[in-house]
Amino acid sequence: MTGEQPSEVTLSKPVRPGGQEQSVPAGVRSGRWVTVAAPLALVVLTAAWLFLGAGAPGGDRSAGLAERLHGTPWPSLRAVGLLAGLPTLVCLWIVLAVAEPDSGGRAAALREAGAVTGKLRITAIEHEVTEGRGRQADATAQYTVLLPPANGQWGGRGVPASFTADTERRQEVGGEMYVGYVPAHPELGAVGDDQQAEVERKLAGRTVEAATFWVAAGFWILVTLALCAGWWREGVTRRGACSTGEGWVALRVRVTGGGKHTDAPPAEGTDRMTARERRDSTRQLKCLLLAVDGTDRTVPFHGELSSTVAGTVLAGASGRLMWHPQRRRGKDMLAELIGDDGWQLPGAVPARVAHHMGAATPGPDRRALPGAGRQVRLLDLGAGWSATVPKPLLACLVCSLVSMGALLAVPDNGAWRLWAGAAGLLAPLAALLVRTSRAAPDSD
Repeated sequence: MTGEQPSEVTLSKPVRPGGQEQSVPAGVRSGRWVTVAAPLALVVLTAAWLFLGAGAPGGDRSAGLAERLHGTPWPSLRAVGLLAGLPTLVCLWIVLAVAEPDSGGRAAALREAGAVTGKLRITAIEHEVTEGRGRQADATAQYTVLLPPANGQWGGRGVPASFTADTERRQEVGGEMYVGYVPAHPELGAVGDDQQAEVERKLAGRTVEAATFWVAAGFWILVTLALCAGWWREGVTRRGACSTGEGWVALRVRVTGGGKHTDAPPAEGTDRMTARERRDSTRQLKCLLLAVDGTDRTVPFHGELSSTVAGTVLAGASGRLMWHPQRRRGKDMLAELIGDDGWQLPGAVPARVAHHMGAATPGPDRRALPGAGRQVRLLDLGAGWSATVPKPLLACLVCSLVSMGALLAVPDNGAWRLWAGAAGLLAPLAALLVRTSRAAPDSD
């Protein structure tokens, strides 16, 4: 076989049998649908999370306790949705940044004409750019191959066809590459690569490499499972509905704002503990600070809701802090903050604080009985997000959405996609870091 003639071709058709043309394969339609539907679904879920606040009924200032307390299926579902949505957005930015939406023009024409794939010899290499040294370095170049003539056309000689490809190693003239072309119409040109899966990907209309897809999918699975497992282990608001009655402790409290609480062992019990045991038994909690009526004591009440947001919205609100000594999870006593206006906020109180308050606070409202007809409703601060979200963070989120829109709308290849994806991904992280650094001195 000379260098001027194509080698034996191994055919594999990515189209339906019989060589029938299909303008838009099912896989391409599915890919386009997912590309459009996934971001829209994320936008809808985000809007629901931000704007659909449950609110709180007003006017119910009954002295009795609520007979029935709500569980947290909807807040728990929203928490899981948020934990799954964050890595989904990260993966979407990564995939959009490395996609090749403008690489399918010639491939689409070949696909519609019934393209096949096979190995052909390289007759020329031009404009080669390598990343690294040696034969194993990645390379980008323009390759020329000779396509088999159709029905004796072109004088029985091969038809030259050129294409640009990114290969996993440097190629040489005389070597072979996988090429996609139409045997009956060599004038349509060709697409090629050193990996057969990449040629079939281009002919199928997929804009993301298979390796990138699996890396993004693996990242999404691992990170999502880790976040959900951590939430399941540490989430203090996860609980079912329950009835109140005897044995419940109820304290009249008033919300003074958000803050931090150091949950540490009592000083008299730490003389026998090692430094490591003392450190492992101490934790910092962001919480709501609740002033107990009739005393100078403050109870820390923490949950998965931002203490800054809750402290801003609920400052000055009065109600009851309730818990049952048998409803305990880890180092916390599951508790409910019931506002006089009829809202219920699930959370927890450190078990040491709850035990101390239940035993030492004068006159805990243990004899308060459930009131007939007294009802509460879960408090949802989602509708008040615009008043509490920092403006720099909001601006960075808008920047991220704009970058995602550009990646979706502009069918063009180039390094700008990587920069746009990096901007969309890093902008919210930068805003969070700035906010954390500014809040750090306040926490001392």
